[in-house]
Formats: sequence, C-alpha cells, structure tokens
Amino acid sequence: MAVTKTLRFVPLVTTFIIIFISTAITHGHATSITPRKVYLVFLDSEIIPSTKPAHLNLLKTVLQDITPEESLVYDYRSISGFAAKLSETEAKHLASVKGVVSVFPNQVVHLDRP
Repeated sequence: MAVTKTLRFVPLVTTFIIIFISTAITHGHATSITPRKVYLVFLDSEIIPSTKPAHLNLLKTVLQDITPEESLVYDYRSISGFAAKLSETEAKHLASVKGVVSVFPNQVVHLDRP
C-alpha cells in the first residue's frame, strides 16, 4: 500500500525536478552571455601597429568572456583598424585606450533604400 502511494508521486516529483533544472540552466546560461555587436575600431598606427597580433593583444585587454580570436571579425590593411564583436562596456573601455582613435557600432546601409 505504501509503495503504491509513493509511486503516484514519482511523475510529479520527476516533472518538478526537470522544470527546476531546465530553469536553472536557462537562467544561468542567459546571465553569462554578454550581448555583443560588431564595432569598428580605428587606430593611430604610430602607437598601435596595424597587424593581427597587435589587434588580438589589444582586444585581450578589454574582453570579458570570449577570446580575442572569437571577437575579431576583420583586420583592415588599407586603414589602421579592425572590426570586432564587443559589448557596450568593452567598446567604451577600448575607446579609452591610448592609440585608439575611435570605436563605433557597425551599421548596415542599403544603397537601394532612401
């Protein structure tokens, strides 16, 4: 008799545990991810050389939860700079580094629209 009563609660307890674990995982995962967008970073080439290693080293000083290799989108060679995925906080910090001329969000422009 006691076994029958216990078995009736197993599906309820199992459901509760599944909901609890999935909520904990989702909540923990969402709080650890920093929202990022692509920023264009222009550099003073007399202070910071326009090379990939220099760009990666510069990113290493501001990134919080991703690697410089994950952040770097493109190295510009004709101008001194690069494009990288940054959080707003990282972009502000990077803008204050000596040798960084400007940091601004990348914008998509459609030439066929007014």
